[in-house]
Amino acid sequence: MKVSLLLLSTLLLTVGCEQAQQAKDSYDTLSQINKIGKNAKVNLEEAQTQSEERKQRGDTISLPYKDLQQYLPASPGGYSAGEPSGESMKAGRIAFSTASQEFRNGEARLDVSLTDYNGAQDLYQGAAAMFALGLEQENDEQMLRPTQLRMDGVKGMETFHKKDGRAELLLTVGGRFLIKIEATEQKSLDFVQDVARKMQLEKLAQM
Repeated sequence: MKVSLLLLSTLLLTVGCEQAQQAKDSYDTLSQINKIGKNAKVNLEEAQTQSEERKQRGDTISLPYKDLQQYLPASPGGYSAGEPSGESMKAGRIAFSTASQEFRNGEARLDVSLTDYNGAQDLYQGAAAMFALGLEQENDEQMLRPTQLRMDGVKGMETFHKKDGRAELLLTVGGRFLIKIEATEQKSLDFVQDVARKMQLEKLAQM
């Protein structure tokens, strides 16, 4: 009888610990979801405030794509630059401009694109909300995390694809710009981060 009581007590204690751990895990998950929701709300409110400030200044259209090209990075050492491209698009009340450029170093490629969503704020806010999730993930395929640039007005995600050596930054800047920097033949995110730091991101964030 004493043995049975001991086994029963041990079982109840084990079940209780498991339930306590499940409750803690559920609480942690709910807390994280709540934090994500708050971050998304803050990001959207911040973008809306910046948009309203630009409207008050009479700044309601995207930069012409030729002007946008001036904010593309200089050719990194060892890379040759292709011709920059771009376009300005308008459809009803939605307007945006894009500029992009390819750089090559042997088989290695660097692609940089810059989009100004000043005339399409709803499109920008969709991207901003996604980046506000603060996703972090790592497995044998890739590492995904919020950007480590730590620059005012710059937020986003960075991904390193381990198996094919592809590094990628996706950044929102100043409540209107979306930047993508992608490089092949990489061993880490260092190169794309360096390219981003050499762009005029803080100037764009002030627009």
